[in-house]
Amino acid sequence: MSKRKILLVEDEEHKINDLSRRISASTLSNAELTVAKSVRDAIRDVMQFKYDIVILDMALPTFTKEKKSGETGGLAQASGGIEVIRMMQKIKQAASIIIVTQYPDIFISGQLIKLKKIKDTLRQRYEVDVAGVVLYSYESQEWMSSFDNLLEKSQ
Repeated sequence: MSKRKILLVEDEEHKINDLSRRISASTLSNAELTVAKSVRDAIRDVMQFKYDIVILDMALPTFTKEKKSGETGGLAQASGGIEVIRMMQKIKQAASIIIVTQYPDIFISGQLIKLKKIKDTLRQRYEVDVAGVVLYSYESQEWMSSFDNLLEKSQ
């Protein structure tokens, strides 16, 4: 069996570290992990490679900051993750999506949607495989347990 491929789309270092540790402690510890820190990088990655799992933050900057060039990365888009999902739909990327967000609601097509309805809303509107949604809260056991369960189910 080939090595599983995971794309982690997150711009905050502490969340990248937390999520990476959870992946390393799971049965997916030997998976090939790619990190994208912006909408632009994530879209580039899903266009170039096939992933088994995409772990997706919803509020993302347009592009990755380049320290030496002075680029700012642009403002975080409250629904930048939707742009990634739209591209996945367009190119028929069949990865299982796990959304990890710090917000209790997400804007989708101008509507504020509660987290408990996000999975079904995204499946219906974009025809993508959303395994589930995790409300991230630093050092909370609840998000860790939810994330671990979704990782297991996404294999």
